[in-house]
Amino acid sequence: MRIPYAFHLTSIGSFEIIENEAKVVQIIFDYYLAGASLGKVVDMLYAKQIPSPTGKTKWTRAAIDHLLSNSKYIAIVGLESYMSVQFEKSARCNIDFDKVGAPRKETRYVSPAMTLM
Repeated sequence: MRIPYAFHLTSIGSFEIIENEAKVVQIIFDYYLAGASLGKVVDMLYAKQIPSPTGKTKWTRAAIDHLLSNSKYIAIVGLESYMSVQFEKSARCNIDFDKVGAPRKETRYVSPAMTLM
């Protein structure tokens, strides 16, 4: 099991919040709710020189997406903020669904260059 960013595993086996990293999590949630894309959040963290959970200088969009989806962060940002982000993420999703909830387009598009081979 990987310990989520902004948490520390105590000697008794419970999670403890790391305050300075918790502030970063709050900033990420707030910035996303203010309308920033995953890429803009990455750029903001890079501009503020906040290292990623792995210690790299730049976060990845996937790391931000996973962080925003992890329910463990309810303890830091609160239920209302967490649920607002989940609603916002689903509203921004670019996959259309039909009336029964299935993806509209089941076929994958192939590059014309690939069909010549």
